[in-house]
This record gives sequence, C-alpha cells and structure tokens, in this order.
Amino acid sequence: MTKLISDSMERPISWRQRMELWMHTMMCGLCRAFRANIVTLRKLARQIGDDTGESDPLSPNAKERVRSAMKRAEDDLAP
Repeated sequence: MTKLISDSMERPISWRQRMELWMHTMMCGLCRAFRANIVTLRKLARQIGDDTGESDPLSPNAKERVRSAMKRAEDDLAP
C-alpha cells in the first residue's frame, strides 16, 4: 500500500486503485500516518524550493543521483 500511496501522489491511479487505497487506509492507521508524513514532506520540499527563489533547485547531476538511489531502493524492496 505504501507504494500505491506514493504512486498516487506522483501520477493518476485507476479508480479501482483509489478505492482499494481508500478502503485500506480507513482500516490501517500506519498507512494513514505514512500518507500524512508524505504529504508533509512534499509540502516542505515545495517550500524549500520556493525559499531558494528557484523553480528547480537541483542540478541535473543531483537529480540523476536521486533517481538512481530511488531505483536501487525500489529494487531492494521488490519481491
């Protein structure tokens, strides 16, 4: 569910996925807390970007390092 929560903030998810996520989060306090934390982190990240006066504070090299780290983390979590 945590992957679906993250995905739902990055891209549109299907109606079925939205319903599954909604039903699960109604019962699971840990996933509700995870979602709340992700929402807070996204807001803070936007504020940091706004505070720098730059619309894109990361260099292309930094973005690639972040993408690589995220990909490795996803691969490590895959069943």
